[in-house]
This record gives sequence, structure tokens and C-alpha cells, in this order.
Amino acid sequence: MHIVEEDLYKVSCRIDRQDMKQHGIALDDLVNRTPLGRIFLKKAAELSKESTGYEWPGCAYSMQMDIYDSEVVVVFSERIDDYLYNLRTSTAALSKEQAVQMEKMIAFISMAEEDEARDMIRRFEENVRVCTD
Repeated sequence: MHIVEEDLYKVSCRIDRQDMKQHGIALDDLVNRTPLGRIFLKKAAELSKESTGYEWPGCAYSMQMDIYDSEVVVVFSERIDDYLYNLRTSTAALSKEQAVQMEKMIAFISMAEEDEARDMIRRFEENVRVCTD
């Protein structure tokens, strides 16, 4: 694994085929989020965050996976702009009414200062967890 800090609260983790083999996982485990794949990604996220030397906020988590012939690049982020981008793309799967509400929330978060935006995101994430439990 090769970890590169891209920006504050954003790291990329390059995982080659040999890394996957050493950990007993296949590309399918990562793509389909098998239990073994989830465990591997969780450990990769922890190692990636620890490599930065500073405390991460613990909210606004997003992950992007790019698959290439020789490696997989996973980008772990807790940046608000990345989080909002992912929320915007998620609105396509919502009903029109839900999408309108989501766009309003995205607008409020994007106008807020970072601390206030993170508080809004934490409340949203907590509400989502409560609804899915």
C-alpha cells in the first residue's frame, strides 16, 4: 500500500494486486463490499488517516474507488466539499420532494462556516443512522 496525503482530511491509498493477495482479498471483495472487503477498507482508512499526523473530524466521510489494471486507488475524505458532492449525486435516486429537501440542506451546509457545517453534517449522519437501525 502506498498512501499519499492529497489535502487536509483527504488521502489516497494505492493498493496493488500484490497487496490484495497478501491480505487474502480480491478486487471482487472491494467492489462488492464483502465482509472481508469491508474489514480491509476499514483498516486502510485507519492507516491512511494515521499517516497524516493530525486529528480527523470524524464526520463528512466519503470514499472514492478508482480501479486500474494494476492497482486500486481508494480516496478517503472527510472534506465537506467531497461530502456535498456525493450528496448531490445521491439526490438523483431520491423522489422529487426528497431531492428538493436534500438540495436545501446542501445549500445551508455549503454557506455555513466549517464548524457549523460539520455540526449540521453530524446531525444529518446521526439521523440517517437512527432511521436505518
